[in-house]
Amino acid sequence: MTPVGIRLDHAGRNPTEKLTRDRLFPWILFHVFIFAMLALDLGVFHRKNHSVGFRESVYWTFAWIVMALLFDGGLYFVQGKVKAIEFLAGYLLEKALSVDNIFVFLLLFSYFRVAPQYQHKVSSGESLGPWPCAERSSLGVLP
Repeated sequence: MTPVGIRLDHAGRNPTEKLTRDRLFPWILFHVFIFAMLALDLGVFHRKNHSVGFRESVYWTFAWIVMALLFDGGLYFVQGKVKAIEFLAGYLLEKALSVDNIFVFLLLFSYFRVAPQYQHKVSSGESLGPWPCAERSSLGVLP
């Protein structure tokens, strides 16, 4: 029985309750995985500045899509069908919305005359910059 005036989220939990260990651990694992993949991408695979060609970009796109689908498969077995479908729908929506970012990056790179061998590092920095604010906002730290 919930107190009067308390709205529950879609999972039946009070959204104002503190994160418990069983709810916090998957988020920690998720962030460790994301940071590990970013470190691998920026620190190992793209350590040397080079121009990324069409074939290489297709391979990387395929690799990231496969990782997202593997994550979705794991989500299906751990959280169930509904959560997996929600993640897949959100992933597909974000993928579709990210296409316009390609054109913005192309405009910025051409305007500022960023050499092709530096474009990956520059675009990674533009993508990573707002992330801490988004994370703090999603945790309720920012209004």
